[in-house]
Amino acid sequence: MIDRAGNRIPAAAAWFAPVLVLGLLLAGCKSREPAFESAPQPEVVEAPATPVEPAFTEAPGIEGAPLSGTAAADYGQASPLTRRIALVLPLTGQYGGIGADLLDAATLALFDIGGQRMELVVADTQGTPEGAATAVRQVLAGNPDLIVGPLFAQEVSAAAPVAEQAGIPMIALSSDLTVAEPGVYLLGIAPELQIDRVIAHAAQQGFLRFAVLAPQNAFGRRMAGAMEQAVARSGGQVVQRAFYNPDGLGIEETVRELTRYKARQADLEAQIAELRLRGDEVSMAAIARLEEMEQAGTVSFDALLIPESGSLLRELSAWLGYYDVNPTQVRLMGLANWNDPSLLREPLLRGAWFAMTPQDRTAWFNGRFEAAYGSTPPPVAALAYDAMALAAGLSKAGGSGDFSEAAVTDWRGFSGIEGIFRFNGDGTPERGLVVMEIRPGGVIVAAPAPTSFRPAAVSMLVP
Repeated sequence: MIDRAGNRIPAAAAWFAPVLVLGLLLAGCKSREPAFESAPQPEVVEAPATPVEPAFTEAPGIEGAPLSGTAAADYGQASPLTRRIALVLPLTGQYGGIGADLLDAATLALFDIGGQRMELVVADTQGTPEGAATAVRQVLAGNPDLIVGPLFAQEVSAAAPVAEQAGIPMIALSSDLTVAEPGVYLLGIAPELQIDRVIAHAAQQGFLRFAVLAPQNAFGRRMAGAMEQAVARSGGQVVQRAFYNPDGLGIEETVRELTRYKARQADLEAQIAELRLRGDEVSMAAIARLEEMEQAGTVSFDALLIPESGSLLRELSAWLGYYDVNPTQVRLMGLANWNDPSLLREPLLRGAWFAMTPQDRTAWFNGRFEAAYGSTPPPVAALAYDAMALAAGLSKAGGSGDFSEAAVTDWRGFSGIEGIFRFNGDGTPERGLVVMEIRPGGVIVAAPAPTSFRPAAVSMLVP
C-alpha cells in the first residue's frame, strides 16, 4: 500500500470488517506494486459484530493481497475473469483533500475485501460537473464493469448520461435523491431518509400533529415535502408550516407566527375577562394562575421538524423558548447534523430526536483507517469504503461477477460500516437508521437501527 507521500505502508491484512452479503470470496487485486507481507492486527481496534443471518454472511479472512493501482490512462489488458471497477473522485481542486480521503478508504476496502480478479481504474473529476463527465469518459476507455462515484449531485447529473449511454451502472456517493435514476444508485445518507425514520418513530410514540420550520430555499422545501410524505405514511397530520430567511433575517417574526403567539395571548386575555365577570373566589384564583403563565393553551402541534444546524438552529431554539414552546409538550426533531455537542446546552432541544447511521462500526473503521494512513478519516470516507466493498462483493456473485439491476437491487440489501442499505429500482437508497435522543449529558439511542430488511411485497403488508 502506498501513502500520499509515496511511502509503502503495511496494512493489517489478517483481519477485516464483515461487510457484505452474497458469500464474498477474497483474493488479491492486480497492482503495479509487488505483494507485501501482512502486518499484525492492531491491539486498539475491534472488528464489528457479524451481521444477522440469514440476510448477511461474514466474508472469510484475507491473506495480504496487494492493492490495485491501475491508472486511468494505463489500462492494459485485463484477464478474462478480471472485474474492472472505475472510481471517479475530486482528487484535485477545492475538494482534493476529501477526494484523497475517499480514495484511501476505497483502496482500504479493496485491500480488505478485494480479489485477484479485481482491478481499480481511477480518474479525477476536479470537483466540477464538466470534470466528472470527462472522468467517466476516461474510465470508459478501460471497459469498466461498474463506476463508483462521483461525490456531488451536480457531478452525478453530468456524469450519469455518459455512463448510461455506455450501459455501465453507477454507485454514486451523493445524498441528493433528485439525481437518482435507474442505473444510477445513490449511496449517500439522504436527509429524506432521516426524516422518514424520525417521523415514523415519533408517530409510534403517539406524536401525530406535526409542524415544520425550514429555510426558505430549495433544500427547505424539499425537507418540508419529505416530512409531509412521511407524515402521510405514518397516519399523522401536518398542522403548521413556516419558512424563515436562511440568512437569519426576520427569524423572530417567523417563529412568532409559527407558534400563533398573538392568538394564544388573545385567548389568554379572553379567558381572564370571562373569569373576571364571574367574580367568585375560584375565578380570582384561576386568574392569578393564568397571569403567572403569561400564555394560554399550547401550540397546535406536538412534534416540530427543524432541518437546520449550528448557530442558526440555536437561534431558532432560543426564539421558540421565548415564545413559550414547551419541550415537555412539543418534541423537536432534526437531521443527523444534530449530533453536535454544542446543542447539549440548549434547553429546548432536551429530548429532541434525530436519525443517523448506526455508529457501532465507526470506531473500527476509524481505527483501521488511522492504522493504515496515520490520520482520522472524515465521516464521508465510510461511504467510499462501503461502495468499494459492495463492488467487491458483487464482483464475486455467480463466480464471474454480477452488476445487473437484479443483483444491485437485491431486496436483502447489504451491510457496511454505515449500517444496512439497499437500492430501489429507481436508484434511491433505503437505509437502516438509528434514532438518537438529546440528553443534557449526551445523546442516547431512542430506537435502534434495524438489522435486516423485509421483502418489498411483505413490508407493505406487515405492520
